[in-house]
Amino acid sequence: MRRASSRSLVTAAAAMVMVLTACGAQTEPEQPSDDDRTPLAEQEEFAPYYGQELTWQECEGSRSCASVTVPMDYADPAGERIEIEIISSETAQDDDAGYLLINPGGPGSSGYDTVADQLNGTVTDAVTDEYDVIGFDPRGVHRSAPVQCLDDEGMDAYREQVQEEDLDEEQARGLAREQAAELAGDCEDATGPVLEHVDTVSAARDMDIIRAALGEEELDYLGFSYGTKLGMTYAERYPETVGRFVLDGMMDTSVDSHELELAQARGFEDALQSYAEWCVEQEDCPVDGEPEDVISTVQDLFEQIHQEPWEAPDGRTVTVSVLVSGFILPMYDPQGWEFLNEGLSAALDQGDFFHFQHWADQSAGRAQDGSYDWMNQLAFGAIMCLDYPVSSDPEDIEQEVDELTEAAPTFGPYLGHSGVTCDEWPHEPVGEPWEPEQAHQAGEMLMIGTTGDPATPVQWAENMHELVPGSSLLISEGEGHLAYRPGAECVTDVVEDYLLEGELFEGRQECAAPAS
Repeated sequence: MRRASSRSLVTAAAAMVMVLTACGAQTEPEQPSDDDRTPLAEQEEFAPYYGQELTWQECEGSRSCASVTVPMDYADPAGERIEIEIISSETAQDDDAGYLLINPGGPGSSGYDTVADQLNGTVTDAVTDEYDVIGFDPRGVHRSAPVQCLDDEGMDAYREQVQEEDLDEEQARGLAREQAAELAGDCEDATGPVLEHVDTVSAARDMDIIRAALGEEELDYLGFSYGTKLGMTYAERYPETVGRFVLDGMMDTSVDSHELELAQARGFEDALQSYAEWCVEQEDCPVDGEPEDVISTVQDLFEQIHQEPWEAPDGRTVTVSVLVSGFILPMYDPQGWEFLNEGLSAALDQGDFFHFQHWADQSAGRAQDGSYDWMNQLAFGAIMCLDYPVSSDPEDIEQEVDELTEAAPTFGPYLGHSGVTCDEWPHEPVGEPWEPEQAHQAGEMLMIGTTGDPATPVQWAENMHELVPGSSLLISEGEGHLAYRPGAECVTDVVEDYLLEGELFEGRQECAAPAS
């Protein structure tokens, strides 16, 4: 087993590879399970928000867009306001059509962009025929009071941080703290006071104001990955207005930050095993031998770049963080395994890591001209640091990094620990793990898990199904992140029956893997 070195601690803490889950003082910490459950819609100070009318404007060619006004701080509704940007799949709103609010995950991903650019690959035609699909950028994301920290050049430098050689553990921690404190200061200066209020509970409250602004008594919702946590937070706080909820790639709201990191590290380790088993059966597999030879080759590549980062032709540096981020992207779906073969072949045969640099750029939102269309990685960290308390004790961090390395020898050392980053964040966490107590009052909802999902392990969906009586659990057999997509008929048939007809099975049901 490979032990994480001091340099790994710097890599993990200061330039973490972001997967699904990676920061802190709001007036009062507010949890989805608190005792104050008077609906905001019935509180006089929130009447201007719940009574607002939307002004739709044509946008993005064939879409309609509007702004929804919400309080920046829900503890001070008369204070500063922010705008949540939403987009409809329809140019003109059809009074006979319902609304389906969607969130693609992250945290930090843009639901606006999903509807504007990726709708056909996200939902089926049957759903768009029945619904006006509404995408939104949650608070802190892209167009909605976004988390801002660095310019394009600064973002390049942040992603390419190269750890100094010959650091002992104490020096490594000190360097990591310096880098984390510098980033935190940049984020606070550039973002302003909203940085304190980009937590998930506040975003769920925004969703209820969006529901009211759309004129809906109940909210129909489709959430993916982190979007399932956002949906569960809404259902826990507003069970009486939950409509038809589909949650694909369930997050487990009851686990803490370290448990999230462990589960995802194991998930990507399992995905690497599946890729390796597939690779050795292909003629173009870049590694001869058995699956374990593929895995050891990947580990050696990571260690090689850890020791000596690759200088790309464009003058940038591919560090081990960049390499791992680029390696992970094509592992989200088995359709990416052929591309992974190409990238590995170039790295092994020519010492060329351009493929991985390109995929890491895709993950970070970097265009070929060096501009970043949206720095979701920074919003990711800000939201996660508000949502999850983490230990900043050096012994705890070292122990948790060791646990990650033992559980996932390939990816564990590089998927990181957010303790140092969040400890240096200018605002304290306002969230914590929680088990649903009120969501069962919402009635039926559909949860979906995939047996080979590396980012949201199927066990999370199974646990949430147990915690929420009345939910239905659909298990899709197969590899890759998420199950619902056009073409996956077993899953889409169930989703369409529920969203369009209100028909949903009880308990648990499975979708067998398609015949090869």
